Amino acid sequence: MSTIDHSSLEKISKETVDRYQHRYQKFGYDARTLGWGNRDQQFYRFAQTLDGPLEFSQCSVVDIGCGFGDYFEFLRGSVQTLSSYQGWDVNPDLIKEASRRYAEDSSVRFSVRNIMDSAITEATLLPVADIGVMLGVLNFNLAGKADNYAYSELAIRRAWALSNKALIVDFLSSYKDPQYPAESGVFYHEPEKMLAFALTLSSRVTLKHNYLSIPQREFMLFIERE
Repeated sequence: MSTIDHSSLEKISKETVDRYQHRYQKFGYDARTLGWGNRDQQFYRFAQTLDGPLEFSQCSVVDIGCGFGDYFEFLRGSVQTLSSYQGWDVNPDLIKEASRRYAEDSSVRFSVRNIMDSAITEATLLPVADIGVMLGVLNFNLAGKADNYAYSELAIRRAWALSNKALIVDFLSSYKDPQYPAESGVFYHEPEKMLAFALTLSSRVTLKHNYLSIPQREFMLFIERE
C-alpha cells in the first residue's frame, strides 16, 4: 500500500474546500451542493446507519464531513435522543450555514476541522464522541494525486481514533449498478478490500451491501470497539 505525502494531502484538502465553495455559491442550501440529486436520496443513505448493529440513544456523535448538518436533522426526526452532536467539515461556508440553521440547539456544535490535515498524526487524536460517522467523504477519484485506498485507510484510521464506541463509513461499490453509468470522477471501492482493512482495526465489523442504489450502488461499514 502506498503512502501519501503532505503536499498531496494539502492539495486534496484545498480542492475539496474549493469544490464545495463553488457548489454553495451556485446552489446555496441545497442537496446538490453536497453532490446529491435530491434530499430523498440523501436521507435514504442516512437511514442505513440506523439499520445496523448500533444503538444511538444517549450517545454522542461526531459527523465528519457534515456539510449542512443534515444528518443531525435526520437523527432528530428519527426520534434519536443523542447526548450531543458535533459536525465537522473542511468548508467554512457549509459550517456557517449549519451553525445558523441549528443555532437554537445547545447540544449541537459545528466546527471547521479537517481530519486529513497534513500536520495531524493518529497519535495526537483522542476520542471526541461515542459514534463517528463519515458519509460520502471518500467518493472522489484521486487519480493523479494519491492512491484512493491509501487515502481512505488513513481517513478511516483517523476517524476511528476519534470514536469511543464505533465508526460508520460508506463507499461507492465496485459492484456497480448496471443501470447507472460509471463516472470517472468518483472512486468505486472493493467491499472485500475495505472489509479486510476494517478487520485490522477490530474483529467486530458489519458490512452492509444490501440497500438500494442511490442512484449508484453503495456499501457501509460499521466498525465497533471490542
